[in-house]
Amino acid sequence: MTDIEIQDTILFYLWQEGAWGEDYTNYEKMKRRVGMVVKNNGKNTDKQLKKLVNDRLVLKLKQGRTYSLNHLYRQTIEQRLIAAEFPV
Repeated sequence: MTDIEIQDTILFYLWQEGAWGEDYTNYEKMKRRVGMVVKNNGKNTDKQLKKLVNDRLVLKLKQGRTYSLNHLYRQTIEQRLIAAEFPV
């Protein structure tokens, strides 16, 4: 998988969980679920998640133990998922 595909997979997982703003999901749970698709023991997932946080599409909460989608970028995220052909 390419870096963009990994990022889209992370965004889609958070979107499925309904993790927007103060509704968040646990990092370890997300890493296990996304790790079924992404190889390399979660290192690729960690790297791409940090990139999404730097791009402000994903919010890091509770000292990095939980993550959620940034509701201010809702349209951008949904357009990106549609472009990646995820069933939004």
